[in-house]
Amino acid sequence: MSTAAEIYAKANDAFFDDDYDEALQLFGEAIELEPTNADFLLRRCVVYQKLNQLDHALSDASKALTLLETNQGARSLLARAHLQQGIVLHRLGRYAEAQRHLENSKELNPAEKTLVTWIRKNQEKIPQVTPPIVPLQPSSTATPPSIRARHEWFQNEKNVTVEIFIKNLQQDAVQVEFYDQSLSVVIRMPTGGEFSLELDPLAHEIVPKDSSFKILSTKVEIRLKKKMDGIMWGALEGNDGQGQPMASSETTKARQPKNWDKLVKEIDNDQDKPEGEAALNALFQQIYSNADDDTKRAMMKSFVESNGTCLSTNWSEVGSKKVETRPPEGMIAKKYDS
Repeated sequence: MSTAAEIYAKANDAFFDDDYDEALQLFGEAIELEPTNADFLLRRCVVYQKLNQLDHALSDASKALTLLETNQGARSLLARAHLQQGIVLHRLGRYAEAQRHLENSKELNPAEKTLVTWIRKNQEKIPQVTPPIVPLQPSSTATPPSIRARHEWFQNEKNVTVEIFIKNLQQDAVQVEFYDQSLSVVIRMPTGGEFSLELDPLAHEIVPKDSSFKILSTKVEIRLKKKMDGIMWGALEGNDGQGQPMASSETTKARQPKNWDKLVKEIDNDQDKPEGEAALNALFQQIYSNADDDTKRAMMKSFVESNGTCLSTNWSEVGSKKVETRPPEGMIAKKYDS
């Protein structure tokens, strides 16, 4: 039988693979084994937020906070509990309550990077809230039904592009907010209800004023301007360290893997085909989206470790060893100078 720690590790893997249903189930199993583990509850709280099940997220954050306050938990974990409680309350429109928890989190851990963003976002909402003098009906804690939509991302040396696949959106149905290291998207669905995508923190900093989005017939395309050009993001969200230097644009263009000729022709025949780096990014995205988990891991590991000069789909070949930089014939690999 697996231990709670082993199940917790598998749940984290599922979460970072964007498999939120699997992550939710595994975090639940870990909590059944250790119901007083506040860290487990806070991680499941984040999964519930991703699934837009805010009532369950609020319950987990409240339980974790009560456990930590009762047992005098570590300040860093207590700060996280206040932060998650504040975020969920903000998303539920309970801005005054959210502000108290965010301020408590800041007092406990002022070094938390995401607090500045959330406190600013929440303070902007507080002046707009005018409580009624006499309520006309009993208050309700019901949350909107869970609405999900597929999103993907890819990058080049200067930008990260996030695509959310929802059809037939009106121009005023999409609200996107850019911050130094977070992205907030709220979409009013044609069928009613809202879809929300909160990426906080992003793996690296962006330049909000140079970031943009546009609404197309089948998707919302969001372009994030990298603060550091030439750095490859190993993930879209979370801690990605310092990142890895990307291969130069000349190297990327020159490398034409022979095994992908058929896919290249399919992209070339598209009426709206991208060119140069965008074409290769589209090609990589097409292969990645249709791959199984081992193939995806192999592609990411080989691309990052080889500095963009090698892309393998064979996990058994690259999983147990480092992939060396292999520039195309006639080129020399050089370290990226920031």
